[in-house]
Amino acid sequence: MSQRISKETVQSIQSQVNILDIVGQFVQLRKQGKSLFGRCPFHDERTPSFTVTEEKQLFHCFSCGRGGNVFNFMQELENLSFPESVVRVAELSNIDIDVELPTTQTIIPRKEKKLYEAHEKAAEFYSHVLLNTKGGKEALDYLENRGYTVETLKEFGFGFSLKDRTQLEQVLQELQLTDEEKEASGLFSEKQNGFFDRFNQRIMIPLRNEHGQIIAFSGRVLPGYSDDFASQAKYLNSPETILFSKRNFLFNFDLAKKNIRKQNKVILFEGYMDVISAWQAGVQIGVASMGTSLTPDQIQTLQKVTDTILIAYDGDKAGLEATNRAIEMIQDTNTFKIGIIPFDNGLDPDEFIKERGTQAFKDLVEYSQETVYQFKKRFLSKKYSLQIESQKIQYIEEMIVELSKINNEVELNLAMKSLADEFDLDFSTVLNQVKQLRLRLGKQKRQSNAESVSYNRQVEIKPATKNEHIQKQLMYRLLHNEQAWTYLNRIDSEFVFPDSHYEQLYLLLQSFKNEENEVDVQQFFLFLDDKDVLNRNLVSEIELSNFPPECTEQEIQDLVYVLSKKNSLKEQLASKKEELNRAALMKDDILRQQLMREIMEIQRQLRNKMNGGMVNDSSKK
Repeated sequence: MSQRISKETVQSIQSQVNILDIVGQFVQLRKQGKSLFGRCPFHDERTPSFTVTEEKQLFHCFSCGRGGNVFNFMQELENLSFPESVVRVAELSNIDIDVELPTTQTIIPRKEKKLYEAHEKAAEFYSHVLLNTKGGKEALDYLENRGYTVETLKEFGFGFSLKDRTQLEQVLQELQLTDEEKEASGLFSEKQNGFFDRFNQRIMIPLRNEHGQIIAFSGRVLPGYSDDFASQAKYLNSPETILFSKRNFLFNFDLAKKNIRKQNKVILFEGYMDVISAWQAGVQIGVASMGTSLTPDQIQTLQKVTDTILIAYDGDKAGLEATNRAIEMIQDTNTFKIGIIPFDNGLDPDEFIKERGTQAFKDLVEYSQETVYQFKKRFLSKKYSLQIESQKIQYIEEMIVELSKINNEVELNLAMKSLADEFDLDFSTVLNQVKQLRLRLGKQKRQSNAESVSYNRQVEIKPATKNEHIQKQLMYRLLHNEQAWTYLNRIDSEFVFPDSHYEQLYLLLQSFKNEENEVDVQQFFLFLDDKDVLNRNLVSEIELSNFPPECTEQEIQDLVYVLSKKNSLKEQLASKKEELNRAALMKDDILRQQLMREIMEIQRQLRNKMNGGMVNDSSKK
């Protein structure tokens, strides 16, 4: 098996892959013209500025500036080397390649790889105990009596941990885990006389990351199995490790994300068993957070695949309060449509399916969703005693706040009419209250935005200056038109771009053309060093420029004339200062030092020129 990736292999994979299929697995894209837009996966943003073009097989973010081809996307997304990104793209596209990367280029660091293997073997052991041993029979009977099929148990990897707390260590002996690795895995508890299995006498549910790798476990107590089961926590989860972070984790995201993208909606459940019961019932777009505390990281993960969240938390008081908190957190992003699936009589989704049946659950999900306003009305009406005048006023004021958040005008008018009718208020009174509140909130938001400096504002790309636009146009011609090279050599064989970044790219392009005898943009991306992020980003930005396809000698002559005229010392100084500002924003210290030296040299030349001029003037007097 080969240990390097040949140029032919890379080109073969590239020819078989559509960048949309790869990026679409991580970013929710919407078509606008010939391109598709979504929220950039490399930084936090509310307004989509990340674009992918199928025609050119490139991506580019107009906010943070990152760009490139499909391999560069995976490099940036998963912090991979170029060879690793090629292997990863092939894996995601189900393309078999005869490549084995050297140990120094493994996608997963050695320590993490060993921990993944430990979790995988632990899951196999727990599953074997549940499905094939006498020790797991009671747990298997319990799960089957709750309605779970063996097929479902296998699909989710259910298992059982025995009372003997030394068995897992024996099973993992072949991995030769060190004490440090045992502690880091989260699979063991350390006592004075050694390590013992963390989980015992529990139904085991593997927790998988978005790539399907097992990173932790959740152990559910088996009712009546041990004498002290009543005093034990219902669930015992793995501690946080280098593999497992609770704030980032969404249960079942690996299995559900394909369906979530397809249906453009996700159901957010409280518990794992709710997700699994819904999955078995045929509703396969469900995920669950760790407990009821939704986090910004989990919301950001969901932003990549959908813009609609349906909340299906428990119907008891705690579940309603958790639903209310989740709504407010999701609303803060201002990016999702939100629906609520209501469960009456304090039921949770798992109990609802068991009591009412699969079809009733599907109908509830499909036809009985509440709007946020309807949920708030139900939730707040339990918070206030509406017979008391002061509490009634408080309730109405809170409902006015909720009305002000509704963006859909039809929904807003219906909700305002409902509130006015419920309390015998004039519709115009409710409307005016909503308008005033919206104005006040809008003013506060504008002030807040003005006071805060967000990441987006720091990296905001300013409109190109005329000089930048002209350089971009000339470089675009050189990337796409063979004749442009002939024209440029004829007009000015020693032409130099005023901007050192463009000049560096021009020299690289010349080298590539000398090697290949032609210019192909996709092959040029492969020619660039995989660490040459600046030039890669610049090429992707140039590629997304909207220049007409025709190229004439007169156009090249005009572009060169303007750039040569602009290429005075003062123009160079201004250009270098702009480059220095960009380098400072990108925190590129090496480039900053280089530019500062160049600026000092230009300033020295300007001083010499001015001093020389003064001498000449005085000699004339």
